[in-house]
Amino acid sequence: MEKNKKIYKVIDLARMYGVHSNTIRLYEKLGFISKAKRNMNNYRIFGELHVLQIKVCRCIFGYPFTNRHIRNAGNKIMWLISKKQWDEAGQNTDCYIQIIEQEIKKAQKACEMLQNWANSTKNNEIFLEKKMLSRKDIADYLGVTTETIRNWERNGLILPEKVGAKGEKLYSSTDLGRMHIIYMLLQSGYSMASIHRSISMYDKGHAELVASSLDCQEYDEFISVGDRWLYELNKLLKAAQKIPSIIEEMKNLSDDYLL
Repeated sequence: MEKNKKIYKVIDLARMYGVHSNTIRLYEKLGFISKAKRNMNNYRIFGELHVLQIKVCRCIFGYPFTNRHIRNAGNKIMWLISKKQWDEAGQNTDCYIQIIEQEIKKAQKACEMLQNWANSTKNNEIFLEKKMLSRKDIADYLGVTTETIRNWERNGLILPEKVGAKGEKLYSSTDLGRMHIIYMLLQSGYSMASIHRSISMYDKGHAELVASSLDCQEYDEFISVGDRWLYELNKLLKAAQKIPSIIEEMKNLSDDYLL
């Protein structure tokens, strides 16, 4: 058995998954894969377990879209896998898949709002209930930090509707609809400046200029922003659904392959 055991270098794994060698080193540094052994020349050597661990890493981190909830859930899976805690990793994978599915539902809602926005149709039934929302409420819902919300305020993308009794800034469910769109456009690669221009056009009653403010020449191109976001999320979901079978492969590796 020992004779047939395959050994990999950093460069081998990097080529296998089409990433830079430093990415493999980073995964090890972050504790996403088990610690590599060293050969007589002090070079890292990896085994079949590492190949599968990195396969899971690419399922989680190989896609452009993420947010705080998705990222944190993905990190937990990798930390558990690196410690060979297979059952806990499987349970966390189920949670991870559910989080992505919830994000897809929010993305679908944001796409509807984007169409309404482009058509100058107000949507006042956005949040689950009509109430005033704090920065933390919104940050938790969108999967961003409260500092992100403050940054949007500083850049003039949003303005609080009122100030609470304790001086905290509060937003309405309608404001959350606007932030849904801001969040989606940022995730799709648009700059703060172009989003600000677009929102300004909308607020001034020039809904017909919303798309052109984002350098989208046609209405269909503007609406396709939301479609691309959903497409990336669905790719992330498909990748996540492969993780349980990879965990099973790791569980079934013989001790000879568990470097």
